[in-house]
Amino acid sequence: MKKIKFHQLLTSLLLTVSLQTKAQGPCLKFHVIHSEPIGFVNNSGTPTGVHWDYLNAIEKDSGICINKELMPYARIWENIKHGKHDGGIIFKSESRSPIVVYASHIKSVPTVVIPLEGLHLKSYDDLRGLLIGTMRGIHLSERFDNDNTLNKIELTNFEQETRMINLKRIDAIAGNGLALMYQLKKFHVIEKVNLNDQLVLGEKEQWLQFSKKSPYLNRIPKLKQSIKKLKQDGTFNKILIKYYGEQ
Repeated sequence: MKKIKFHQLLTSLLLTVSLQTKAQGPCLKFHVIHSEPIGFVNNSGTPTGVHWDYLNAIEKDSGICINKELMPYARIWENIKHGKHDGGIIFKSESRSPIVVYASHIKSVPTVVIPLEGLHLKSYDDLRGLLIGTMRGIHLSERFDNDNTLNKIELTNFEQETRMINLKRIDAIAGNGLALMYQLKKFHVIEKVNLNDQLVLGEKEQWLQFSKKSPYLNRIPKLKQSIKKLKQDGTFNKILIKYYGEQ
């Protein structure tokens, strides 16, 4: 009799889980840029990072299943273009607007150029003649991105930018101001650069973006609702402080 009741209970539980999964639908496939501290594997072998944690929080609040994959920046846009994954968090870019749907604004961050110690950037024109490291495929500002007169070298990720500046193989690094500061501190090369004369290129918006070829665009309103809540209740700020510190 007890065996029958246990079997009935187990069947009921499995049916409930099955119905919930069916109602929710298949998990979304989202990228996380593979670059510390945005997305990386920690010393314990566990994926983590700012955007990884953002998506964890969004998944928990919305109840929408999200499968995350660490992905090199250069591969992300090709995948989104062809609908190989549903999307993820990334800078808003007008040139890529035709292939994405902007689901929700996450955060705006400064984009900067940081020179070696001894070099001074008082204006944009001071960039001329410098060898500037920037991450492949990233958009920092319309003027900087489209300026073919600048001597720019494309690198794989923020970590490589920082190593190159440490070895003085480049004169300056350009990118997401928060991520660059994190890397400079991590590799103990902050004394090798001139933070007082860094040049602010502008501000870029990080958005949760969907490939227009994703079959799950109908989930955007629910995700947008959760993101709004997580911004207002301080969850996203706590994640930022976790990786970047109070400053």
